[in-house]
Amino acid sequence: MENYTLLSVFVAMVFVLNLNFLEVDGRQSISIEEDLEYERQLKILNKPPIKTIHSSWGDIYDCIDFYKQPAFDHPLLKNHKFQMKPNSELKGGRSESGTPIFQTQVESCAQGTVPIRRTRKEDLIRAKYSSLSIEPMSAPKNEYFAGIVYQHDGETFHGATANISIWKPNVNLDEYSMAEISLRSGWDRQYNRIHVGWMVNPLFYGNDTNVRQFTYWTADNGQQTGCYNTLCPGFVQVDGRFTPDLPYEAISVYGGDVVEVQSHVYLDSSEKKWWYVIQGTKVGYWPTEIVPRLSDIGVERIYWGGHSKSNEDGHVPEMGSGQFPNENFRQAAYFTQMQYNDASGTLLDLNYKRTIDVIGCKEQYDMNYYGFLEEAGRRHSLQYGGPGGKC
Repeated sequence: MENYTLLSVFVAMVFVLNLNFLEVDGRQSISIEEDLEYERQLKILNKPPIKTIHSSWGDIYDCIDFYKQPAFDHPLLKNHKFQMKPNSELKGGRSESGTPIFQTQVESCAQGTVPIRRTRKEDLIRAKYSSLSIEPMSAPKNEYFAGIVYQHDGETFHGATANISIWKPNVNLDEYSMAEISLRSGWDRQYNRIHVGWMVNPLFYGNDTNVRQFTYWTADNGQQTGCYNTLCPGFVQVDGRFTPDLPYEAISVYGGDVVEVQSHVYLDSSEKKWWYVIQGTKVGYWPTEIVPRLSDIGVERIYWGGHSKSNEDGHVPEMGSGQFPNENFRQAAYFTQMQYNDASGTLLDLNYKRTIDVIGCKEQYDMNYYGFLEEAGRRHSLQYGGPGGKC
């Protein structure tokens, strides 16, 4: 009888414990407290729409009143002075390109509204485990980089740009592969970071293997602050067509037409806002309040290149086009017209002596920084990538 009583108590305890957890996406379990917190976040992120757009790729975009977008719910942005465009334009840039550029855009939102991808609870749960590393030279053991780091020598930077070729690497559901420009400033756990580029990330998008543009920011090296795209208050969207996380319609063809996009992040020093510009479209900005060290100190380190994450078995996905650098810009993935801008807003070429080559998993990836190339206006260029496999 005593054993029966103890067994009953044990079963009851297990039942109560199970009641405190919920299963999401058929895999992850979350506590009731976590579930309530996610519900609170969803109310902040999913505002009542003026118009709803159902995309052909399955995402839902809500046209939200500009002044009611989630960015302004950030506690540091309660009295934020917003802008619709930067006060100053960059000087000295080159934009010549012999390749066609295509990009998906959602159906335009009406003037005064901006498109925000509707967030689901599963998005928030996956995002919790998807912070982004910035340290190519000391990356976690399951993350790999192939590109260059450009670091200051007494001079700080105020932005970076490049033309990035768009490819669709083969990626398993528990991996990711991306091409990015990232900017970093600060120290230890107080790194301020901004990343932009494209990625194939089924880990983050829930089995979705579309090639998507992305943005990411954090004020504390991904510990408590920041997120991808518009998954938390912070990034202020100003354009009524383009939004972070849109997939690309056209992808480069090996040996054929190459699709590229010009991406730029720079500081409008008069207003202290970090603008994200893609193919000449000012998508939006990160206010200085959420990345103060980037604005106060300037950028101390820039990275251009590929970035991937392996699965638990140590398998890494394709990076870039899946080909090693080979000097053929129709075959291997690339960054061209790589420049940074100074405090005056002038775009400047790189100093070869201040670049650091970064290659992780050398069996599967490689990079080649060519320096300045006259051909087709490529200017400072690098190729990167590889077939993936076991590391």
